Amino acid sequence: MSIATDSRSPDPSIRATLSDPSFLSFWIVGGLTGVVRWFQLLALGVYTFETTNSPLLVSTVPLLWMLPLALFGPLIGAIADKMNRKMLFIGSLVMISLVSGSMAVLAWAGDLEFQHIAVASFLSGIFWAADMPVRRRLLGDLSGGAVSTAMSLDAATGNATRMLGPLLGGLTLQFVGLFGVFFFSAVVYAVSLVMVAVAKVPGRASPLGSFTLISELRAGVRYVRGDRVLRRILAITIAFNVFGFPFTSMIPVLGRDHLGLDAFMVGVLSSLEGMGAFVGALLVAWMARPANYFQIYLWGTISYISLIFYLSILSFVAGGPYHSLVVVSIVLMMTGIAGACFAAMQSTLTYLGASPEYRSRVLGVLTLCIGTGPIGFFNIGWMANIWGAPTALFVSSLEGLFVLLLLWLYAADENSA
Repeated sequence: MSIATDSRSPDPSIRATLSDPSFLSFWIVGGLTGVVRWFQLLALGVYTFETTNSPLLVSTVPLLWMLPLALFGPLIGAIADKMNRKMLFIGSLVMISLVSGSMAVLAWAGDLEFQHIAVASFLSGIFWAADMPVRRRLLGDLSGGAVSTAMSLDAATGNATRMLGPLLGGLTLQFVGLFGVFFFSAVVYAVSLVMVAVAKVPGRASPLGSFTLISELRAGVRYVRGDRVLRRILAITIAFNVFGFPFTSMIPVLGRDHLGLDAFMVGVLSSLEGMGAFVGALLVAWMARPANYFQIYLWGTISYISLIFYLSILSFVAGGPYHSLVVVSIVLMMTGIAGACFAAMQSTLTYLGASPEYRSRVLGVLTLCIGTGPIGFFNIGWMANIWGAPTALFVSSLEGLFVLLLLWLYAADENSA
């Protein structure tokens, strides 16, 4: 597999990119909301497992977060190519602020049940479905040509939130409870809303008469289908999100059942994958060049799924000994580094691979591909419910490596044709 390199001049420095106040605002908002995302996912996963003792229901929480990406990602992408992206993002922030505030009230009153968590997770997923075609599209537009720098910096920040979020989530859940989780979330979303409202962005709106939603959706899908490079990028995205990323839903199960950790230590364990991802994204921002973008993306995916396979082997023998916790921690950090290579290059390659007039729609299709993740979350949760988390990780990772092999054989055949 290969991809054409970008013929433009090298990306400016990170310092130059951050000199734009508007870019800075949307970058910071991405970091703040990213903390809340992983903060809630860890806290809700641990809380669900403690109250239901069901790995399947634990995996249902991230599944519901990701389902709207498939349902609404292309829709939002089509709308974002025709309407004011800033206003779309403001609307999503208003919605998610109200959701978190309502959940905080339910938790304070002691009326919070799993069905409320399920609804809040789905609505949170709608907010995240807008992130790729709206906020990240704006970051690319505001980068002044420094797309790789902007996307890698955003990925590094997002991965740092995967380190900080679980730590805060485990700590807050253990000492304050779910009220604290949702109250903190509502405050962060409200602050983000103010920052976006005062930022100046290159938004535009087309007359409604020129906009036919179905035709715009079809145009985005046709554009991707007609581009061999984009097809390969998005096929790898699907493999990663179905057979790779869902392993994160099993970290609370491994921590509680196989390592005997409390909520805070489960948060620490989860944050190690985010720590590795943060370090990896910084390395990508420093070392990536147009000539090796696709290689970083591909080998990051292969390494990520291979490390999950190794983690599954460790999980069979991890039963509380200190050395097991140490080794699992190291593997999670290495997995995070590999995942950072995938995440940074996924946005960069998709953005650069699409012409400007199609970028939001193509990013919407990318969101749809990311939204295949619920298949993987259900798959791994169902297997864990029957055979246990270690076996679920083992089978899922083997499935992922097999799919990547098929994609490689298909690409080789396509190149030789």
